[in-house]
Amino acid sequence: MTSAAHTGLFSKKMSPLYSFVLLSLIGAGFGSFNCLNPGYDCKNRGLCDYFGRCKCAQGFQGYDCGLDSSTISSSANCRAKCLNKGICHSNTVCYCTDDFIGAQCEIPVLSAKCGLDTMKVQGYQPLTFRGDMYLKQSMFGCQLREMVSDIPGMRLFELEIPHRAITPCALTKTQNNETGDTIYEVEIATAHNKGFFSMSDTVHTVKCVYESRRMGENPVDVTQAMNPFKVSLLNDNNEPAQQIQRGDPYFFNVETSGKFPDMKGTRLSYLEAYAVDQQTGMVKSIKLIENECPVRSTITGYGVSISNEEYSRAGFFIGRGKIESFNVIDQEPIRLDYRAKICTGQCRQAVCNSPSPVRIPPETPFKHLMAPVDIV
Repeated sequence: MTSAAHTGLFSKKMSPLYSFVLLSLIGAGFGSFNCLNPGYDCKNRGLCDYFGRCKCAQGFQGYDCGLDSSTISSSANCRAKCLNKGICHSNTVCYCTDDFIGAQCEIPVLSAKCGLDTMKVQGYQPLTFRGDMYLKQSMFGCQLREMVSDIPGMRLFELEIPHRAITPCALTKTQNNETGDTIYEVEIATAHNKGFFSMSDTVHTVKCVYESRRMGENPVDVTQAMNPFKVSLLNDNNEPAQQIQRGDPYFFNVETSGKFPDMKGTRLSYLEAYAVDQQTGMVKSIKLIENECPVRSTITGYGVSISNEEYSRAGFFIGRGKIESFNVIDQEPIRLDYRAKICTGQCRQAVCNSPSPVRIPPETPFKHLMAPVDIV
């Protein structure tokens, strides 16, 4: 039995998990830096060329020549977790590409947060930015509004757009004929001088993808009514997980939903992580738990810790998979597929990493045997 959860870019038979990026973000690389624009100067004696790219002086590198090459840290010395191709330097600091910000390069400069019936576009700009961000179809009617920024040294611009918005601020809605998924997208223009768009300004697309199990503009999650399991994804603080960093643990919990009142326990029997390469459409999957046991080849091959646990709460026994986060495909969100069993009480646990059990002759009498019931 699988669950269908609604967020951007989740497909069938999965529960949500994004490693290193926001749950609802998809879109092209932003590429926001152009040294021809005001306030985007090349650092450390770098020179701006005709195309708006910085030509760095010897000993410096990066899109703005802001990285001293001599300070780059080796993987053994680095104590920072630099994401999204960020470069560790001075052992504890991340130098980000031009389309990510944050202490660990974890925040995209331009992103879309996908709600049930809205798309919220967010864009960050440096304090020196003096232009406008807006939907491409209307410079003056569909501007992103400046909000209080949560990132020091950056300005934040936002616009929440209803799926049903009409011209001029309407989203483009399409249907994927192969998957049935619904896609909402919009082009965001960034003009660095108020009132006009120049050759050095940019237009980028952000989009939200809604899986086909979610019907209509205001979909209803059928899993609460039909699924014997309730599934949740938590971080190590037992909070709902929306963003997990590499190496950090997360917990995949499965418990009874109350559909079968006499069933008090659950246990994970199978858990698989997979990702889709958005450029090629290729799918790569990794088994995490199989036949209730952590898959040893995944543990050794990816250098992660995996366990299949169980704990009790108010007389119920909850299956709990604990995984150290890792990427299946770099820069792509992780998706999870699972199978679980449901039991009248605490589920009998499988013995992992042991010889096959001895077969008992079929004529042996069994009394009061209660085997778990698998529901898949």
